[in-house]
Amino acid sequence: MDMQIEDLMEKAIKYALKLGARFVEVKGEDTVTGEIETVNKEVRTVSEAHNVGIGVRVFYGKGSGFSFSNILDEENVLKTVEAAVKIAKASAKRALIKPMLAYAKAVEGGRSISVNKHPREVALDEKKDMCVRQCEVAMGRDERIANVRSRFGEYHGTIYYANSEGARAFYEPILVGLGVSCVAKRGDVIVDARDGYGGSFGLSAFEEEGHTPEKMAENAADWAVEKLEAKPAPAGRFDALINSDLAGILAHESFGHLSEADFVAMGASPLTGRMGQKLGADIVTIIDEGVPKEGGYWIPFDDEGVPCSRVEILKDGILSSYLHSRETAHRLKMSPTGNARSQDYSFEPIVRMRNTYFKAGDWKLDEALKDLKRGIYAIDSAGGQTEFTGDFLFKAVRGYWVEEGELKYPLRDVALTGNILELLKNVEAICDDIEIRSGPFGGCGKWDQRAFVGDGGPHIRIRNVLFGGAK
Repeated sequence: MDMQIEDLMEKAIKYALKLGARFVEVKGEDTVTGEIETVNKEVRTVSEAHNVGIGVRVFYGKGSGFSFSNILDEENVLKTVEAAVKIAKASAKRALIKPMLAYAKAVEGGRSISVNKHPREVALDEKKDMCVRQCEVAMGRDERIANVRSRFGEYHGTIYYANSEGARAFYEPILVGLGVSCVAKRGDVIVDARDGYGGSFGLSAFEEEGHTPEKMAENAADWAVEKLEAKPAPAGRFDALINSDLAGILAHESFGHLSEADFVAMGASPLTGRMGQKLGADIVTIIDEGVPKEGGYWIPFDDEGVPCSRVEILKDGILSSYLHSRETAHRLKMSPTGNARSQDYSFEPIVRMRNTYFKAGDWKLDEALKDLKRGIYAIDSAGGQTEFTGDFLFKAVRGYWVEEGELKYPLRDVALTGNILELLKNVEAICDDIEIRSGPFGGCGKWDQRAFVGDGGPHIRIRNVLFGGAK
């Protein structure tokens, strides 16, 4: 641990209380983010950023204020406290409601996980070699592979938290990811495909069968070449089977954001006032948690020092919880869930997801596929859009037309659209092959902040899904 950061955090709390603050919390950070990008065997980018600083949030009367500093000496930290208190005093003059926090037991001590081949212990050349190997394997897979891009990313360090209620804690996050994308070309037909793997583990994960750089490269290249022969996806309503990645996108983007209590409290979510109502099929449970055993991004406590508890947002089809900060929990007379998170020390915490996923069922994948008589098997997400009405549009990376439980031919331009609250009622089979993934590239965006998250689930079969495409 860096005692300098912790000492400065202590001084910040004491000084803010001396200036009249009724509550103070401080987030300290000392983290490293790195990325390597390789295109067609040529290393194009090698970057590393060291993020160090302290953020201070204070409550003063009816007001709140926030300020931060990346200059870690006593003079600048105390100036940061003064700025936060000044902002709080100014906002108190205009505030109509006094911000209050729900009770949370003060978190103490350190949290870390043991991994094999921590990225800080692995040489840069070894990381670059994984990317180069991916390009070499993919480019040699088929002459129709026109372009290959490989990326490796890492994030690790220490996050500190302290507040005026006695909380004193830190944890050591870690997140790595390796991915490859391939573009295949035949005449005027240009298609792409990708594969990747990421989460809170060490680089030894890329030595496991199924997740080696070579295997991911083979998959991406083969899938891209396969799409050259793909038929345009048909438009209309069909039964569908979706894989874990696409299930995770639906859980996070289409449903998870609707359950964030800041939106709920403002009446901006269709889930407002619907606690205890039946919103999905009996077999549907959607969970958000900080430390899932199935993988994803490891977060033991949030940026208000609240343990990241397991939250069953939707349980057996019934809306059972929202995702809360301490402030929204107090406002809605509920308990905090550990969902207050900030991009880094320079941002205030807001309500955010951690790892959001569909709970596993008891179907086997081959059984779920066998019972799909006529429809589409959609795999992975290539982006899309969602609305706060619950409406969504997502493009799948790959797809297959299915008849009588058999994959007949590949599809391209597969796009699912609809409303998540309608879709959840049409879930008819959930498999037992759950997987949760995360990655250090980008993250989830909300209110000009980005945060690392995980999402996933098992394969899910759904009735009467609306697909776009060729008519």
